[in-house]
Amino acid sequence: MTKKTLINTFLLSAACLISSHATAQGYPNKPIKLIVPYAAGGPVDGVARGYAERISKEWGRPVLVDNRAGANEVIAADLVAKSPADGYTILWGADPTFSTNQFLFRKLPYNPVTDLIPVSRVTFVNMALVVDGRLPVNNMKEFVALIKANPGKYNYGSAGSGSAVHVHFDAFLRQEGLNMSHIAYKGIAPVVQDMLGGQVQAMMAGITAATPYLANGKMKILAINGSKRAKMIPNVPTFAEAGFPNTQSYFFIGLTVPKGTPRPVVDAIVNANRKVLADPVFVEKTLDPYAFEPHAETPEQFAAFLVTDRKLAEKKVREAGALLEN
Repeated sequence: MTKKTLINTFLLSAACLISSHATAQGYPNKPIKLIVPYAAGGPVDGVARGYAERISKEWGRPVLVDNRAGANEVIAADLVAKSPADGYTILWGADPTFSTNQFLFRKLPYNPVTDLIPVSRVTFVNMALVVDGRLPVNNMKEFVALIKANPGKYNYGSAGSGSAVHVHFDAFLRQEGLNMSHIAYKGIAPVVQDMLGGQVQAMMAGITAATPYLANGKMKILAINGSKRAKMIPNVPTFAEAGFPNTQSYFFIGLTVPKGTPRPVVDAIVNANRKVLADPVFVEKTLDPYAFEPHAETPEQFAAFLVTDRKLAEKKVREAGALLEN
């Protein structure tokens, strides 16, 4: 390498560092888009909007929710993966984007491992086992006994083949040696409607899917995932308390940005996220009603979590026999 080449290489590297530093110093200086892979109106969207409002105050810049629903989060993830790597397009994604889609689809337009930089998990969402209020059971052990005594008689619904709702319920059935028919829907709302209509007897879901129907007895929550009981339903035991310590039912929401996003920009997002999740007013107002737990991480912690979660996701998807077409 000639002396001139060395000088040019040094100058180019220095320019890149200066540009990256300048980008971070001024970040953010314009509105930011928070890409949400779900339609407006659901729990994930509701929390995203509360989060966007709160982090806007932190930055002094608008954070705009952009709903890009469809294809099990593939549409939203692909949009972000192909966006400029400047920190102004952030994905508010969940398990499908980061862990399960690579095992559900034969081919994806994005690579979840290389095309998206982990920033942080935001929330960990504990799901509950919800049953039709007419079912003659009041706890997990009675539910298992009823299903075991009537193999194939009852149905469970999910928000779609390969969704967290599906793979976790399937894993629970395998764990207990139970036989129930799976009905896949496009979202959790139609599952709720068919449970009210008697076509579906059980589902794994966030508690807000069932809370409007608890007082009138149309639905029952038998147990919930997590190390402690949910504030909104303190009388409902955890799976472990109900006698099923190996049962898991959860999903998580995390932030990612396109590959190539400067680390100082990533750190700026991490720091703002940490401040938002440390705000007790935000947690009480936005997260607690949905039983969402705040979970601030470094990019390295989120990346390490994903390594483990992807292994679990592959196992559960394969066992559930779920496969989706693009």
